[in-house]
Amino acid sequence: MESITLKTILLIVFFSSPLFAGVNEPGSGYVNGYTEILKGYERELKIGAKKKKHTLIYVSTSEQNGYAWHVSQFKEINTKAHEKTYKICMKWAKKYTGGDCFLFAIDDEVVWNFDAVVVKKTIYNTDLSELPIIGRALAIVLEEDKKPGRFFEDQPDVNDEYQMHVVYTLYKDSKDKEGDINGKLEELIKLADDWIYKTTKKANQKSNTMNGEGQRIKWDRREDGKLDISFVRLAITKKEMKNCGDRYGSCANIYGRTIVNSGFNNPKKIYFNFGDFAYGRSPYSGGFPIFNVFAKHEGRSLKTSEWPYFVLHEALHTMGGIYTCAPKYREGHNTRKTSDLMSRSGDGTNYTLDPKNDDYWGHNIKTCPDMQDSVYFTPTSDTPFDPFEVTCLTKDKWKLTKHNYEKYMDEEGKCFYSRGDITMPWEKKLGIIKENW
Repeated sequence: MESITLKTILLIVFFSSPLFAGVNEPGSGYVNGYTEILKGYERELKIGAKKKKHTLIYVSTSEQNGYAWHVSQFKEINTKAHEKTYKICMKWAKKYTGGDCFLFAIDDEVVWNFDAVVVKKTIYNTDLSELPIIGRALAIVLEEDKKPGRFFEDQPDVNDEYQMHVVYTLYKDSKDKEGDINGKLEELIKLADDWIYKTTKKANQKSNTMNGEGQRIKWDRREDGKLDISFVRLAITKKEMKNCGDRYGSCANIYGRTIVNSGFNNPKKIYFNFGDFAYGRSPYSGGFPIFNVFAKHEGRSLKTSEWPYFVLHEALHTMGGIYTCAPKYREGHNTRKTSDLMSRSGDGTNYTLDPKNDDYWGHNIKTCPDMQDSVYFTPTSDTPFDPFEVTCLTKDKWKLTKHNYEKYMDEEGKCFYSRGDITMPWEKKLGIIKENW
C-alpha cells in the first residue's frame, strides 16, 4: 500500500468550533444516494488527477432519504480546505437534509464509517442487499455452515498471552471447503510455523542472539491443543467483490472490517485472515491488527512453497515492521533487492531474514525496535516490546515496553503501519493517531 501521511494526520484533527462542528469528522452509518455520490466523486477524482490537485468531499444524509454533498479540489489538503468544503456542503444540507455534513473521502480513500449500520454481530439468513456493498461488513451464517467442530466465535483462551488468532473466511456464495475443520488449514499453519522456526534459528545463530534458538509465533490454541480457528462468511458475493470499484478491489477491506465487527477485537491479538477464495489483487496484505492471505490470486493458486513466506512477511508488517528507524527502511519494507524476506521486491521467493542483521532482526541498534523482541514470538526475549504500544501509542501509555527507542520517537504515537480501513472499538479511548497505508 502507498503511504498517505498528510491526509491521515488531518483526519485526526477534530475542531471544537460550533461553526464547523463536522469539519474533519468522518461520517458514519448508511448513506442515502450512495451510488450517485460515489459515481460523482469518482468523476471529480479523475478531473483532480489531471489538474494534479487533491480532492475532498463532505456528505450529509438523513433518515428521510435526503442527502447532500459537495466536492472541492485543492493544491493542498489543510484546515482551510476542509472548512471551505464543509461550509458549502452545509448550504445544500440546509435545503435537503436539515442535518450536519461529515467527511466522506479524501482523494481515493473513503473514510466514512459504514460499520455503524451494524446492529448485530452476526446475521442469520438475512438479506443485506439493500445496503451498499461497502457497508455489508457483517458476517452471515447459512444453515449449511453449522457443522461439528466449527466455531463462529473466539474460544476461551487458555492463557493471557499475546497471541495470533486464525480466521477462515468465505464469500457469501463460496463453496465450503471446510478448511477450518478438516485439518487442512492447521496443516498449513504447522508448515509455516516450522519454516519460521528454521528461518529465525538461522538468523539468531548468525546474530548470536536468543542463544541461537529458533522462535515460533504464539498461535491461539484451544484447551485441547488444537488451533483456535474461527469461521466467518462474508455478506458479499465473489462478483460483488470483483465489481467493488475501489482502489484495491476490496470494498474498503470488507473482510477485515467484517472480522472486527464479528467480535474479533482483542488488543492482545493479531488476526490472521485466510480467505479460501480467489482474490483478484495481491495474495496478501497486512497492517495492525489484521493480515490476509488468499488461496488464489491473479488467476492462480497460492503455492505451498510460498505460504510460509507470506505468513511471516505479513505477520511482521502487522507487528509494525519494518520500523521507520531501520537503516534501510522504505515504505514498510527493506530497500535491498536481495533474498531479504522484507525486501520491497518480495514475491514469495525471498527467504532470508535480515541477512546482515543490521536492519530489523537481531541488530544492535538499541534505539530502534528489533522484531525478534516482539511479544508475539516464543520464546520471548528478556527485553520484549508490544508492537501495538510502540506503533500506535505515545510513550506515556506504554505498559509492557521498557525500551527508549530514541530514533523512533519522531514517529511516536502514530500508527504508521495500521489498517486505516479498520477501527477497533477501543482506539478512540486510547487516542490513537493513524497514519494509513
